[in-house]
Amino acid sequence: MQQLSNILQNLMQQAEQLDADNRRRHKQLSEQWFAHSLFKCRSNLAVDYVAETQRLVTQLEHSNNEHIRTFIAEQISQQLTALSTALRGNQLPLEKRDSRLRQQSRIAALHQKLVTYRGYEQRLLDNVKACRDRHDTLAAQQQEKRLNRCQQAIQALEQDIQRLEEGR
Repeated sequence: MQQLSNILQNLMQQAEQLDADNRRRHKQLSEQWFAHSLFKCRSNLAVDYVAETQRLVTQLEHSNNEHIRTFIAEQISQQLTALSTALRGNQLPLEKRDSRLRQQSRIAALHQKLVTYRGYEQRLLDNVKACRDRHDTLAAQQQEKRLNRCQQAIQALEQDIQRLEEGR
């Protein structure tokens, strides 16, 4: 975590320098630096994007759910790659110009969807157990059918993610 903190400090310094240079030149930057699924923030300041990544690191440190931790770690990795690339060249990439970032954004969106589906799966498992505890076999069968469809969707989503990641 210390190494990650050092990387973020370095990126923040670069972002502050870029923002200061742009203010000095009275240059107004677009808010479309990165794909919408890569960063939630929309800002014309580079420091805001680094701050978002720092917030994700804090979430990662405090999260107990393994699926969420995995997703957040992947998101941090993608954001660090995008920020490093953008700040190294002293220009932030446009979504249309950087197909690699678009692909990373698609993968990140699919991972977010997977986390959501895993949450559904867990709730359905809890529902099946509750129905069985009440000896309600009809309701348990209905919940098991829903659970089966949910697990099929998870499997299809995992295959999509794998296909995209192998296509890198």
